Amino acid sequence: MEEVKFRRRKPAVERKISEIRDDDTRVSLIGKAFKVDKMDYTFWLDDGTGVILIESEENVLPENGQIVRVIGRVIRNDEGVHIFGEVVQDFSDADLEALEEIRELERKILPKVEGIIEFFGGEEA
Repeated sequence: MEEVKFRRRKPAVERKISEIRDDDTRVSLIGKAFKVDKMDYTFWLDDGTGVILIESEENVLPENGQIVRVIGRVIRNDEGVHIFGEVVQDFSDADLEALEEIRELERKILPKVEGIIEFFGGEEA
């Protein structure tokens, strides 16, 4: 029987819009949707650090003012940077303050944990 190989997508990196780097290929962004265009299946996302155009996949569009998480590919062209949204999730009920606290803890603690693992020559399980 022939072995089926699956091509895995690169994981999305959690970012703020202002933090999107040149080497990012997939990102996860949380913000407020506005200027929703039902003809072009696009909308703008504002996360407080910047705004970015989102192209929606599979005709999924948020409502104006809705808080959403977008997971998608970073597209760079002559017009600038935008996101091809593969997933658009309703985050209206999410506790964004708690989420930000968790992100801040991760920024502080994960480098220390990784340093300890590297020091002892072990690998993460």
